[in-house]
Amino acid sequence: MMTQASTEKNTVLKRISEMIDQTMENDSLYQEELDRNELIETFSKLLDRVSPQILLPLNDERLKKRVRRVMATELLSTILDDFTPEEKEMFNAAVEGRY
Repeated sequence: MMTQASTEKNTVLKRISEMIDQTMENDSLYQEELDRNELIETFSKLLDRVSPQILLPLNDERLKKRVRRVMATELLSTILDDFTPEEKEMFNAAVEGRY
């Protein structure tokens, strides 16, 4: 028998996976750089640390903003993985305003 917590997690994860699909469908950069299953796994792990009850009442627009924020962070880390150490230093300098 599933607990209420796992039922809530599955409900939120289902909504999130639909939003991942929509976002990837509308933006080829996400399609090219991110793996859908890895993203869902990332969100699943996040939901182990953050109560799904916080996300359940959010309307689609607010939840989609949060989903896109996580996806953008994942995309950025994927892109940064491809940087050379020099490029990473230039990127960090630019972000910190040193460049």
